[in-house]
Amino acid sequence: MLLRSAASTHVGMRRQSNEDRYAIVPDLGLYLVADGMGGHKAGQVASHLAAEGSIRAIEALQGASVSLAERLRHAVACANREIFTAAQAKPELSGMGTTFVGMLFGGDRLALAHVGDSRAYLLRQGRLRGLTDDHSIVGELLRRHEISAADAAQHPHRHVLTRALGIRPRTEPDLAEMTPQEGDVFIMCSDGLTGFVDDKEIAEHLMSEPDLEAAAAALVDTANRAGGQDNITVLLVRYEKEA
Repeated sequence: MLLRSAASTHVGMRRQSNEDRYAIVPDLGLYLVADGMGGHKAGQVASHLAAEGSIRAIEALQGASVSLAERLRHAVACANREIFTAAQAKPELSGMGTTFVGMLFGGDRLALAHVGDSRAYLLRQGRLRGLTDDHSIVGELLRRHEISAADAAQHPHRHVLTRALGIRPRTEPDLAEMTPQEGDVFIMCSDGLTGFVDDKEIAEHLMSEPDLEAAAAALVDTANRAGGQDNITVLLVRYEKEA
């Protein structure tokens, strides 16, 4: 099978800097999005460390007899440690952290790791399905059926995370493994997309635009036209049959 990928990121219409980071590393089968948070430039540092630390960790396990999910667990642990250590060492970075959503492909399987409120989706045969649950106060309230989706969109604490990389010495990601099918499109994105573009619109863009670069750019543009109040990052991976 063949993986095709594309990504688009934008600072948005209200922010001065882009604290999102993505990584596409086909040689490792690694694809990820991180959405940083913190004081002046600290969010950019956190998301950068998440991406680079994850890549180094996966590289170090090349050839090891370790499952895809355990490789990603290790990558998240390494990235978390790097961010936490940097935040402890420099006062200007204190309190920084980042979300993380990443996929690792190998053979005919993939693993998914997730921390925070960046999301992963799967578009399969015209149906969009969420693969992650937000680690946020609003996400918890939704899972308990204490608020509606409409309430969640306007909730004053909708951006407050319950889990992130770099905040504590250790953090545990949600992990999953699955077998992709030919034609599957996987979406990883920061909440700058999902906060302004609903699942139906995401699916419509992907089904109407087969070119991944154009689809990613269109999704970012749609989020900006809806307000663009946050940084926006979209990463798409399509699983295809080799010619």
